[in-house]
Amino acid sequence: MVNKPGVFWAGYSSSGVVEAITNFWDYFEPIRLNMPQNCSTDVQSVVSHIDDIFSGTDMAAIQSVKSNFGLGNVTHLDDFGTALRSHFGYWQLLELYTRGGGGPFYDFCDALEVKGGQNAPASGWGLDYSLEAWGSYWNNTYYDQACGTSTPDDCWGTYDGSTSYFTNTTVDNADRSWSWMVCNEVGWFQESAPKDHPSLILRVLTPSYDLRQCGLMFPGAFPTGADPQVNRTNDLYQGWNVRQDRLFFANGLRDPWRGATVSADGANVPSTDSQPIAVSDGFHCSDLATASGAVDATAREVQEKALQYMDIWLKSWQPSSQ
Repeated sequence: MVNKPGVFWAGYSSSGVVEAITNFWDYFEPIRLNMPQNCSTDVQSVVSHIDDIFSGTDMAAIQSVKSNFGLGNVTHLDDFGTALRSHFGYWQLLELYTRGGGGPFYDFCDALEVKGGQNAPASGWGLDYSLEAWGSYWNNTYYDQACGTSTPDDCWGTYDGSTSYFTNTTVDNADRSWSWMVCNEVGWFQESAPKDHPSLILRVLTPSYDLRQCGLMFPGAFPTGADPQVNRTNDLYQGWNVRQDRLFFANGLRDPWRGATVSADGANVPSTDSQPIAVSDGFHCSDLATASGAVDATAREVQEKALQYMDIWLKSWQPSSQ
């Protein structure tokens, strides 16, 4: 609606990201703050412990950490980091109508926080137990789910540009299309938090890790290195400064993408009658499912508000005289 004015009379944006951000570490903040507190505490403890080891020179200790997860043969530490990061992608798939529970994400947390049929307190079980439990979950359950019969480096490695992940150019390869956008226009690389901030993600994961892969995915496209033109994108589409008549924004408090939406903390985008902003207790695009509104009052409130505005806006539309 911003870039092509006059095409649409009214719009509805569900979890719509408006601000292009290269280092989108904030993706993990709604997860860290809204996942079970015991799981969040223990994950942060383990990650901080591994960060300390990886920042040192004790190669035996580094190898011991990798082997604890069955990833002793992963060559690069940042690839090991992305393997552990993979758990948190499942948060985006959670739904209100399943009460926000179940599925791979909660299987992971249960593996860390349920011991002898008892749940850990909010403070977690502590570093020693959670490090061992996380490794056990990888060795006994998660590795087979994530990698099947692939070797650790084949499954998680990102340094060999000849692998199918980088060379698959079939038309329906959505990962490749997404990579082209993030490498060129929007960034949104999901990395570790700043050093002075708690993190669910190992510090070895920084934008340089993902930017390097842009060159492998698109050989020759970035002769001086990939550099997403986020400022240009935000200038073209207005980013957090977007102000558009008859555009309804629906966002979720627990959506990992919220930090790039008009509901981002600190963005301070006002909700008005011409551009309403409604926030549920939902996850990513929770408002799109009527089943969410059936079980959650905050989602139902967003859906009803959207219908009210759409009713007003559509009644105000007049067909063109042409």
